[in-house]
Amino acid sequence: MDIDKIIENAHSGREVTKKDCVDMLYLEDTSEETLKIRAAATNIVRKRNGNAGYIFAQIGVSCMPCEGNCKFCSFGKDHSVVGKIKLSDEDIIRKIRELDYGGKLYGLYLMTMHNYDIEHFLHCVRLIKSNLTGPTQIYSNVGDTSYDDFVRMKESGVDGVYHCWRLGEGKDTRLDPEQRKQTIFNALKAGLKVLDALEPIGPEHTPEEMTEHIFFSKKINSFQCGAMGRVNVPGTIFEGKPKVTELTLSKYEAAMTLTFSSMKRMPIMGIHEPNLLGYLSGANMITAESGVNPRDIIPDTENNRGLSITKCREMLKMAGFTKLVLGNDTVINI
Repeated sequence: MDIDKIIENAHSGREVTKKDCVDMLYLEDTSEETLKIRAAATNIVRKRNGNAGYIFAQIGVSCMPCEGNCKFCSFGKDHSVVGKIKLSDEDIIRKIRELDYGGKLYGLYLMTMHNYDIEHFLHCVRLIKSNLTGPTQIYSNVGDTSYDDFVRMKESGVDGVYHCWRLGEGKDTRLDPEQRKQTIFNALKAGLKVLDALEPIGPEHTPEEMTEHIFFSKKINSFQCGAMGRVNVPGTIFEGKPKVTELTLSKYEAAMTLTFSSMKRMPIMGIHEPNLLGYLSGANMITAESGVNPRDIIPDTENNRGLSITKCREMLKMAGFTKLVLGNDTVINI
């Protein structure tokens, strides 16, 4: 592998191939080559957007034991410890106002279950739109959905859809990988942006497997992407099992970022769980979380795993970002 050639291609916007991507994912975490791709990835991202970061937030509005039964999710029917929860309108409004950040929030995910009530979801969208003070974009984070329902979402003011063809789909979940992909195509057909990620990454996932997912994200022109390590949620089969370290995850982030560098518009790049190594390896967005969460076992993740808006801003500043991008793509000082 000629790592300098790969980096040169990435800087110039030339194609980084599948073989290049696989080779980068195989690099030793602390090798000189890995340090080079980390540096190149963060340099490219920061140059292209003026060293600006993005703050997103997510509100999980409802959950129940889920038929998808994802082995890595706290809502899976066979191991759910969270139970059935549905936020009241008052709770949702309070959370929106806490997360609004004076209109500086770039995007807000509205998360519910694989099987969900579209009417309740659209009601929640209306609540959000009437309580945000800035140009924040609104994204759905829901289960497999039809084209017609995505059209309704777009008409209600939803800007995009977070939806993934996930690692282990159909094996670690009861969901159909092809249906997951079809949902993404439904959203694109409805005129919605698609946001996704390489997730949930475990030590057993190979560079070849991950590369297929990375190039799928590239194919669909992912608006926001990134790398997310699997959280070994208590009560799931992964509890107590080995997991991907922040060091390894940041290497994956760098390889993804360089692979995306030839895209006409590079995705906004996230790293989850947020960590400084990731922000020195190509990541430029961070997400505050509130409400129910598939990686948590308490009713409101803001009291446990979820970062606050203040902590998100502090982490971006610690990573050296000097500006923030708003939902209408204007840029302000952080």
